[in-house]
Amino acid sequence: MAIVEDPEGFEAAAIRELMPSFDGLRILEVGAGDGRLTRVYAAEAASIVAIDPDTEAIANLRAELPRVDARVIGIHELAIPDHSVDVVLFAWSL
Repeated sequence: MAIVEDPEGFEAAAIRELMPSFDGLRILEVGAGDGRLTRVYAAEAASIVAIDPDTEAIANLRAELPRVDARVIGIHELAIPDHSVDVVLFAWSL
């Protein structure tokens, strides 16, 4: 049986409370998985780099959200230019 994380939508609501708009922002999402949170803001963001070491999860994210720069890597392998993102999101990424 699959585990449904945050079935009540509390996580998305909390993100929206903290950040009502992602309009035009450059986002780095660490531990993006299959894009559960990415879907919350993907239509608004100017750009998204989504990373996760899970190959299958990133493949699913890429299939659903092809404009997202989805990478199969961990945070220690990530190399991006300084000042290239406006917001960094971590959820369930410890």
